[in-house]
Parts: sequence; structure tokens; C-alpha cells
Amino acid sequence: MRLRYATFFVLAAAAGLMLGSARAVILFQDGNPATNTTAPIGDLSGSGWQYQGSFGAFLGTAIAPQFFMTAKHVSDAGTAFVYNGTSYNLLQRFNDPYTDLSIWQIQGTLPSFAPLYSSGDEPGQPLVVIGRGTQRGGEVSLTGELRGWLWGAGDGVQRWGQNVVTRIVSGGTLNQYVYATFDQSGGPNEAHLSVGDSGGAVFLREGGVWKLAGINYAVDGPYFTDAAGNGGFFGALFDARGFYDQDGFNPPHFSLITGATPVPSGFYASRIASKLGWIYRVVDPTGDANGNGISNRIEYARSLNRPAPEGPGGPTVAREGSSLAMTYRRLIGPGAPPSAIEKSDNLQTWTVVTPPETILATDEDVQTVKASVPMTGTRMFLRVRIGP
Repeated sequence: MRLRYATFFVLAAAAGLMLGSARAVILFQDGNPATNTTAPIGDLSGSGWQYQGSFGAFLGTAIAPQFFMTAKHVSDAGTAFVYNGTSYNLLQRFNDPYTDLSIWQIQGTLPSFAPLYSSGDEPGQPLVVIGRGTQRGGEVSLTGELRGWLWGAGDGVQRWGQNVVTRIVSGGTLNQYVYATFDQSGGPNEAHLSVGDSGGAVFLREGGVWKLAGINYAVDGPYFTDAAGNGGFFGALFDARGFYDQDGFNPPHFSLITGATPVPSGFYASRIASKLGWIYRVVDPTGDANGNGISNRIEYARSLNRPAPEGPGGPTVAREGSSLAMTYRRLIGPGAPPSAIEKSDNLQTWTVVTPPETILATDEDVQTVKASVPMTGTRMFLRVRIGP
């Protein structure tokens, strides 16, 4: 099952995008809107409910004394973060240039915050997901068989559910998702998401402690009733066979969903374990999360020029006339570490140069730059140094 790109409202999906952004926890076993609207107890006690705060109509998760995290596509949803009954004013926002993650700094100090999941072994792990939005809607049937439920009325109520991580899905450069399907294997509280759950959280247990593993991003859909794209709808389906999904836009194309076994729909949460460097750079820039003697800010800035999967790609060098042009990425903004271009003709002795630069792109606080260095001698090597 491929990843369909999400937008905030369903109407944007109708305009040509393929995913409705996530909005509310829908339970498989129970359509009662009052179910799972208080903190989980027993074995699920402490599974993340206590770290959720209201951010406008959506949720955010406290991740540090002055920071909470939410989905980038809802990050203008509110003017304050309400946590444990206290309202905190917003100071500034940090958006990750590669994912849908957004971190807000608040004025004041949060009394508690979620630990972050770091093991990288999410597939097969049971999860707790928390969201806020619609109730379970009417039944979706095909040839007299129940296949799932439509998205129901939005009520803004915070709910939780359970599921199991199916796999990790790649959405492009440094953009990964925890993916879970609505396949009835998640236990008595098997859950899916719908419009309104964006910004809510996925928690997994690591070392006996529930930790933040994802921020709700999107769901599979919409689905259609024929090959012409008629009867489009969003729903929590535990078997989508017999319906159609869209796999082309110019011109629109709709494919029948088939299979020997049920094909469940699923939801996506932006993966925390793959973004720890960026997160620590925001919440503790001068700290040293991995204990290697390099600050989190410099560590992250250097990662911008590392090959995948640790980074978006290494610097590239190309001959352009009588110059060598190197393209690389650097962090900009307050506190950004300095960068320098160095050249060598023997890979042993390096000299700092200050060549003319062309800014190719700026995405949030990451800038892509091309530096052109005139050739000297018969050979020349270039490298970029980040930090002191």
C-alpha cells in the first residue's frame, strides 16, 4: 500500500490530493462516543495521555520543559497551549524542513514532558494512539458485508485507542512514518484515525516506559465506488476490497482494490526515532544528547550533509569551466554554526577559501548553497567544514 499525501481538510483532497489528514480515533469494537475518553488504566497507565495538551482544535505533546510538538499542517491552529489546565503563550515555532513535524516554544515551564522513542524497532510493537475529532460514523458495506465505518460527526473529544505497528513507510528524504492498519489485530481497543486527529500522538513502550514514537499525520483514502471515481468517501475500512483508490491525476485513474485476503486501510504518524537529531537541536541546542562531545546544534548541522539515511545527501562537486562548484547545505538563523569551504591539492593540507556563493534554496532554516572555487593547479579537492 502506497503512501498518499495528506492535506489538512478533506476538501483539499477533493481538489486533487490523495489523503485526508488525520482527525479522530475510531474504534473497531465500539461506536459509543464516550468510550476511551479518559486516561487509560491498568497495563496502559501512563501511555501518553498525560502528555497531551490542547492546541486550538487539535493536540500537541509536551516534549521538553518549554516545548511541545504537533503536526506542521495544523501548527497555526491556536494561540496558546493548554496543558493540565494551564494556558501557556506561544513564543516561536520550529518546522522541520523534511517532515510534517512542528515544535513550538512556550512561555513558562511545563511540569512534565514525554520521553522520546529511540530504539528504531517499531514494526510489530503494540501502540497507543491519541487524537481528537470525529465519532465513528455509519457503516460501510459492500455486497451485504460490513467493511468498516464512515467518518462521523466531529465533537472535538480526546480519545485513545490501540493498534500494532505494521511497518515503517518512507515518504522521501528524511521523511518516515510509523504505519498501522485497521486489521482487527490490535486488541479490544483496535483504532483508526479520521479527520481531526492530526497533531495527536502515538506511544510505544521502550524499556518498560511509554515513549512518544509518532505524531499523527494522515490516513489512507479516499475510496471510490467505481472506476470513474464516483461515490468518493473517507472511512475506517478493515477490508477495502471491491472499492477503488486513485493512482493517477493527469488524467485521473482509479484502480480496483483486490486480494486473496482483506486489505485494511491504515494511518501514518511522523516517525520520532528518525528525527531525534532535529528535535534535540531545537529543544536543547547546546546539549550533547549522544555524549560524543559535539553539541546537538552542530551535530544536526553536520547531518545535513551526510548521505541517506543519516542525512539528505553529501555535498556534490562538479566542474564548471575553470572552477569547481560544490553544492552543500547549511543551517541558518540565530545560533547557527559557521560553515567554511576548504580546498586541497593533496588531501592532507587544507586551506580555507571564500568563493562566490549562489543560494539555490531555503527551506525553513536549511539553506542549499553552491560555492564556485577557481581551479588552481592540475587537481583540486573541496570539502565543507561545519562548526569551529
